[in-house]
Amino acid sequence: MRYLIFFFALITSIVLSSYNYKGVPHHKLKFEHFIPTEISEPSDVVYDQETNHMFVVSDHTGTLYECEISGKVIRKAPEKGLDFEGVEIKDNNVFVADESGRKVYKYNKKDLSLVYTYNTPYDGPRNSGFESLTYNETKKCFIMISEKNPIVIFEMDENFKVLKQYPFSGVRDISAARWYKGQMYLLSDMDMSIMRCDPNTYEVKEEYSINVLNPEGLAFDKNSNIIITSDKLSRIYYFKNLPTNNE
Repeated sequence: MRYLIFFFALITSIVLSSYNYKGVPHHKLKFEHFIPTEISEPSDVVYDQETNHMFVVSDHTGTLYECEISGKVIRKAPEKGLDFEGVEIKDNNVFVADESGRKVYKYNKKDLSLVYTYNTPYDGPRNSGFESLTYNETKKCFIMISEKNPIVIFEMDENFKVLKQYPFSGVRDISAARWYKGQMYLLSDMDMSIMRCDPNTYEVKEEYSINVLNPEGLAFDKNSNIIITSDKLSRIYYFKNLPTNNE
């Protein structure tokens, strides 16, 4: 019965989310395969080019995990938070956004020890804080995004102080963000879509519908294949490269 409900929710969401941006190239993507994961409610994922591993965070346990590319958990950080929603690698550190706790945790990538904790205050409901975290290499700043009501993209310095804000519209929520090869990619859970955006202005240039229910994490592997985590299903989905009309 649970999967029947998910199926109807999936169909409904696909219908509601098709072609959110008029005049923007639109693609429909289907996953190649998926694997179940022992991580409860995986809310974001980032790929580590150096080790060919993934770092995954759980909003249920407030834990940072390191996994093989197959999804097998290798280890987890001893220091936990409340509601881990976003994860990024920069230099030799892993940064994790805690939405409910309004914090960013900085972990040493080598041993997953906690290095520092930054406060990231945000006015609004507990579950409508900073859902996404990535590093914009184009502008040399961190990006954090409020999930919804309203969706706002925040550029932040290395101490997670706000530099600039950009309102974002066209989808009902943003659950993940990832800078990759000169482009900014945003993921919508409720609309089940990926947006390719200009990394300077965050204007949407391309849109991709994905057949994954409750997608909350987004990453790209060394071959530019897409990795998506599904929070409620506790699955990791693998896609081929994005088709693109890159400008």
